[in-house]
Amino acid sequence: MSDPRRTRRTVRLAGAVTAAALATAGCGAMDGSTSGGGGEAEFRRPVDMVIPFGPGGGADQVGRAAGKAMEDSIGVQIPAINVPGATGSTGMTKMLSGRPGESMAILIQDTLTTVPAGSASFELDELRAACRLQSMPSAIMVRKGTYKNWEELAAEAKSKPGQLKVATVGANSVDDIVLAALAEEQGTEFRAVPFSEPSERYSSLLGGAVDVLYEQLGDVKQYLDSGDFVPLVLVADAPVEGYEDVPTTEDLGLPPEVVLPQFRGIVVSADTPDNLVSALSDACEEAVNTPEMEEFQSQVFAADDSYQSADDFQAFLEEQESLIAEQLDAYGIGGGS
Repeated sequence: MSDPRRTRRTVRLAGAVTAAALATAGCGAMDGSTSGGGGEAEFRRPVDMVIPFGPGGGADQVGRAAGKAMEDSIGVQIPAINVPGATGSTGMTKMLSGRPGESMAILIQDTLTTVPAGSASFELDELRAACRLQSMPSAIMVRKGTYKNWEELAAEAKSKPGQLKVATVGANSVDDIVLAALAEEQGTEFRAVPFSEPSERYSSLLGGAVDVLYEQLGDVKQYLDSGDFVPLVLVADAPVEGYEDVPTTEDLGLPPEVVLPQFRGIVVSADTPDNLVSALSDACEEAVNTPEMEEFQSQVFAADDSYQSADDFQAFLEEQESLIAEQLDAYGIGGGS
């Protein structure tokens, strides 16, 4: 029986060959002065920034901020396009359906997790890293006036197994790995409720539709600053400035391998020529070093070493896919790759 994902790759490859022929005829989005993809890159058409999640979340914020900062470097506009669904798979499929060199997408840890989990509509070898933009801590948080600390929340979760609801980014995500580790180490049993739209996750906690939110600290900074959201556990391998009194997952006895760094980076089709990938990687580096992006990164708790070049990010993704596969297998999550 044929593998439908393999068929999709074959179709995309054929499309890429056609696109290359059109580019040679002068109809392409860019110039790559040698047939091997080397030489100076020239983008001739806008390059879509596909954001595989809804407006307002962290992926949307960094995608728009980075795209705006990169436009001067590559010399064309970078319009942001939100394509939410399936923990990011829908957006990745949208990006891969475009002509190489005319589309890129934000990839996050949770979307990568769906690949070894067997629920993604794409494979990692269909993607090519351009740069990593962020690495940041996550947290388990509640709305104000509900639970004072983790001990109180854990006691409630133990007394009502499966009744307390946690808003998550989607099925077969890093969120599920951490919740499974908490169940094993702390005896807590929560019910994960996935939301593809960030605004829905936040409003569900504010309105009481869910009891807990798993989210990156920087994505909900406005709610943290207002006191509406209260972090009870940091999913991080070290304390976070301003939240030193909040216990980490290590403090709760979770193994370090489940603290997978929540990252956000830019990927393109694997068929994208080398010179274009290099140009995007350089543009990313210039973008993260602008005063505007530095201020943005600081506000959302992004690590100082967040940026990775195309080659470093590619190696990171391959390593993370292997680590994630091990954790999914250890906790019996997903259908396997």
